[in-house]
Amino acid sequence: MTEPVLYAQDLTKTYSMNGATVHALRQVNLTIEPSEFVAIIGPSGCGKSTLLSLLGGLMTPTSGHVMLAGKDLAALKERDKAQIRRQHVGFIFQSYDLLVDLTAAENVEFPMVLAGVPAEDRHTRAIALLDRVGLADKANHLPDELSGGQKQRVAIARALSNHPDLVLADEPTGNLDSTTAGEIMSLLSDLNRTDGVTLVMVTHAPEDAARAHRIIRLQDGRIQD
Repeated sequence: MTEPVLYAQDLTKTYSMNGATVHALRQVNLTIEPSEFVAIIGPSGCGKSTLLSLLGGLMTPTSGHVMLAGKDLAALKERDKAQIRRQHVGFIFQSYDLLVDLTAAENVEFPMVLAGVPAEDRHTRAIALLDRVGLADKANHLPDELSGGQKQRVAIARALSNHPDLVLADEPTGNLDSTTAGEIMSLLSDLNRTDGVTLVMVTHAPEDAARAHRIIRLQDGRIQD
């Protein structure tokens, strides 16, 4: 039997705000299988982005566990969590989060630099990934010279740079017009279907969620269905 890419058990996250306890997530249980495409939907403030951050080890749960690459993320030191993220997780953000002083190719290479990949190998892979997302001709362009859709394509290529087991996308079409959003979703769907990329995506857009294999609905920090 194939092992899950990720497993979350009784995941809870609370905050203290003005003397009151705010429950962002309440005992969430979730399993992500290899090559799945899962969409997480729900109203604003229901805990979608918090859940994605916990799954990627960007936040620490108040209680519960996230198992990724055979490790309990909550039990790891920050340095070790960072290493797990570099090796096993790719992130795609709504605001692209590209480094403005680096070219498209250099942005894609950056996670490989942190992982210690030799310069020649990482440049070859960066160009191949930019070609995969239709941007090989923009390799030497800075982010300010790219459109929103092109920036997100660079961000997708960067997310794939270290051969991750899992890609986490937080509102990947949130800053894009409907036509460009459709192009980005077609690209993500193709990467999942053709390349077997395991993808978990938070979205407000029903048309984006409809492309997933499975939809998880959150309400008040709990999975509804």
